[in-house]
Amino acid sequence: MSISDSQPFVPVILGGDIGTYSLAREFHEAYGVTSVGVPAGGNGIIENSVALSLRPAGSILDEDRVVAHLLALGAELTAANPRPLLLFGSLDLHVMLITRRRAELEQFYAIPYVGIDMMERAALKENFYALCTKLGIPHPLTISYDPATDPAELPADLPFPLIGKPSDSSTWVSAKFVGKQKIHTINTRAELEELLGKIRHSGYAQPYILQELIPGGDSNMRLCTYFSNQAGDVQFAGYGEVVVEEHSPLVLGNSAAIVTAVDPVVIDQGRRLLEELGWTGFSMFDAKLDPRDGIIKFFELNPRLGRNHYYLTAAGANAARFYVREYLGTDYDATVLDASIVDTDEHGIAVLKVEHLYTVLPHHLLARFLDSVVGAKAARLLTAKKVSNPLRYHAEKHPKRQLFLLLNAVNHYRKYKAFPPRSA
Repeated sequence: MSISDSQPFVPVILGGDIGTYSLAREFHEAYGVTSVGVPAGGNGIIENSVALSLRPAGSILDEDRVVAHLLALGAELTAANPRPLLLFGSLDLHVMLITRRRAELEQFYAIPYVGIDMMERAALKENFYALCTKLGIPHPLTISYDPATDPAELPADLPFPLIGKPSDSSTWVSAKFVGKQKIHTINTRAELEELLGKIRHSGYAQPYILQELIPGGDSNMRLCTYFSNQAGDVQFAGYGEVVVEEHSPLVLGNSAAIVTAVDPVVIDQGRRLLEELGWTGFSMFDAKLDPRDGIIKFFELNPRLGRNHYYLTAAGANAARFYVREYLGTDYDATVLDASIVDTDEHGIAVLKVEHLYTVLPHHLLARFLDSVVGAKAARLLTAKKVSNPLRYHAEKHPKRQLFLLLNAVNHYRKYKAFPPRSA
């Protein structure tokens, strides 16, 4: 699919996952425009779509090649019509690439991300936890480990089990070792020393985060997405409670179902963090309800829309409109956020109040995982048919896409049989 020369603006999205497709769908829903997807290669999530024209760039790890590809694409898309282009990244490594090479890319693109210095200050986990400590924001007990040091130097009384995760997820992609996971659960000192030994020889040289494991199952997970204008004012917040996560190794920890909700305490804590940073654009916090004390603990700040951000749009707050209104202006979108879906808090933040269920799972499969307080909310919303799947878009008519959706549903059953959710 080609992009019409008459299209008023073009979103260009690095990536090829469900977050890529969701953002393209949001632009198509809001404005009827086609986005350009720039994946490493094609896959069923993004192929045969009315919302995407694919222009693969090859390996995203070849930064110079990707930048050259984006510059050539920018020249092509503006040759017949000097229209604005918006550039997005679906993963942290995409966003880091865009911000590192901003000076070159701004020749063609509006870039809705903070500068590289702020990105590193906030997105690197050891920096984030230091900021939480400064502001008194609850977070798990955390140790930042330098892979170049001897594991024997770590404290002897570590509170096993631990969670292990990279401070810099954008460079973790390149790390190579047997048994590598997005997040590791470490039960003993021997397991810890074995893992750290592998990391030392993996090519990953950034700090590795060791963190106390907060007990509780998937339904204790929380997330909150914010939008801040270019002056650094937080304008919008959309909070969600996770019903169930994915547990296969490559996507471990990704939300598979989310119920929108409101938590004024968490929303205000996120606001304080963002305003301390002077953040602009979208951001998303991961957190977890600690059943030991009933307090929600912050895990990390994602410097972009999350993979499953469509939960916002499903509840009525289309993320694409925030980008266009703020970075292209009212000539392209003069609408305002529907007042019926938000309440305005004491700090002037529009807080999403509509309760809705987002899920990527077949409803019959999801129904197996509803034995929790959040699950009961999801069950009620399923019955009321207040539920959305980002991949099920009425405008998609291609038969190959319908076949993909069927096979994708079958694959979810297989994955959850092999990797069932945790209950605690």
